[in-house]
Amino acid sequence: MLELALAAAFKATLSAPTHRPRVNHAWPITIRAADLGGRPIRARVTMRLLYNGIAVGKVDNGRVYTFTGAWREKKGQEIEYPPASRGQRLTFQALVTARGKTIKLNYWVQPR
Repeated sequence: MLELALAAAFKATLSAPTHRPRVNHAWPITIRAADLGGRPIRARVTMRLLYNGIAVGKVDNGRVYTFTGAWREKKGQEIEYPPASRGQRLTFQALVTARGKTIKLNYWVQPR
């Protein structure tokens, strides 16, 4: 029982407007981190893109962001998919770390 409590030290969520973002257009996402009671906590996030489970790109050159509660790209600096990604089935992955644990948030995308 103790191991289960330690494994679930916090919860993280990712929300995005669509699984089919338009290339060269802003794709705003929100990542949240909270304790098991729903209270915002301090966490770190880095993001990458996977193709068939293999990392093929880093968002913001692999930068690690620290936040409390919720994180969003700054207005005008949102994620944009390049034309070469059009039609490709990718996995957007956010690695959220807090309290010594990391949660992988996977979200499939297919830019159009």
